[in-house]
Amino acid sequence: MPRKPFKVQAVATLLGISVDAVRRDSEEAGLQIERQPGDGPKTRLFSIENIYDIAAFRAKKYNLVAKNKRIITVYAPKGGVGKTTQTSNLAAIFALMGLKVLVADLDFQANLTISYGYDPELTREEATENGFPLATCVDFHLGHLLPQWQGNSPTPKLSDVIKKPFGENGPHLIPSEVTLDRLEALFTVDAIMSKKPELAIARFLAEGRSGRNKDVDLSMYDVIMFDAPPAKNQTTRGALLASDFVIAPVSMEKYSTKSVSYLAGVLNEMEVEYGKFPELTILGNFFDMTRVRVAAQVIALTKQYPDAWLDTQISSSEEFKKVLSDDEGMPLALARPSSTAAKELRDVAKSLIKKMEIL
Repeated sequence: MPRKPFKVQAVATLLGISVDAVRRDSEEAGLQIERQPGDGPKTRLFSIENIYDIAAFRAKKYNLVAKNKRIITVYAPKGGVGKTTQTSNLAAIFALMGLKVLVADLDFQANLTISYGYDPELTREEATENGFPLATCVDFHLGHLLPQWQGNSPTPKLSDVIKKPFGENGPHLIPSEVTLDRLEALFTVDAIMSKKPELAIARFLAEGRSGRNKDVDLSMYDVIMFDAPPAKNQTTRGALLASDFVIAPVSMEKYSTKSVSYLAGVLNEMEVEYGKFPELTILGNFFDMTRVRVAAQVIALTKQYPDAWLDTQISSSEEFKKVLSDDEGMPLALARPSSTAAKELRDVAKSLIKKMEIL
């Protein structure tokens, strides 16, 4: 399904700049912006790729350089707390800030991959028969890039694996599909052989970020994010060990203090065993401070984890459900930039950038 274009005011909102700045920078960048057809006003119509191209141009124009490159895992020990929704939106917003972002889907159910417009269930033959673009299909996942998978098939290059749902300058995606579940079995074999599979992802990232692995060069990315499944399996544990920060969304509609305590326990285990663990950040989701239950949760969480609680939150909103039904393959922050939910997401992204000292 083709994506709707954006008018200049929406572009300004997404980039956090003035309408005049949008016009000026798009012209300076030499972008070819479509005009509205017909006899009426020739309104500029920006594609999502145009918007990310402007963001990249502005980053270069104003010499925006990441102070610290970060690896982040978004994880919650239970489902239904908005983990994948927050991952897809935050990755999109970070790239709008001019950062180079890579996000990896670690869940074989592939909800993050689907949220960016891909169909993990669609084969190339089915796509051809039904007239769908082959780019919609998912051929690879993170497992294909790891040594554990090499006995199953040749190792592809990173360029063969990643998807670019919003163009070169938008967030890049390492997608997922159902065969990623096999990776856990391969990790289990490694564990039996005392090969410490939980360190595989950290080694993979270290080699890629240093440039030692030419086929998987990750050195360009300012932010690498993992959307981890709820289960505490070897893949999730590996992502956490490799990360600088873990963002834990908690549903404020339900009692979540137990799940946060569980995660804190997991991090303590890592500190004891490996001497390192990611810094915890708790993100309140489905937030409504007027509800007594929510207020009680906030008091409990801020008392127990004062340094981890993020002061900006995401309110309950029907907008998230509406975006899912739009089927345009865009997260809410892009699809509905003027909504209250999108503004809150941008505020959360700014708070995280500050907390993690990325810019």
